[in-house]
Amino acid sequence: MKKQILILLLLAGSIGYSQTLDCSKLKNIKAYNPDYPKKSFVIKGATQESFDNGVLQLVWSVKWLSDCEYEVTCVKKLVESQMEVGDKIVMTIISIDGDCFTIKRTFHAKNFPDGDVDPENTYCIAK
Repeated sequence: MKKQILILLLLAGSIGYSQTLDCSKLKNIKAYNPDYPKKSFVIKGATQESFDNGVLQLVWSVKWLSDCEYEVTCVKKLVESQMEVGDKIVMTIISIDGDCFTIKRTFHAKNFPDGDVDPENTYCIAK
């Protein structure tokens, strides 16, 4: 009987344990997409800038919704893009592995009023 109680306590402890992400290092960064290294973005405070081959493409306002989730709203479009001023993307950081992190993006735009989910994109902190 004591062994059964011990096993139940161990199982309850392992089920109750959940690892939380520390996203604090991602709030002011320069990051790039390893699959498309010429595409990058910079988050500085409440602003995010998107670049392609070093050329500024879009400017976004940033609103943190939680420690690991933020919303960007397009405030300036400098080149032809599918994104329009006013379009929003909710970025949910789902994992961190060293200097790389994976996000789920949910687009809220004129074309996707109910949201369109891009389940996984990986970015790495530029050094």
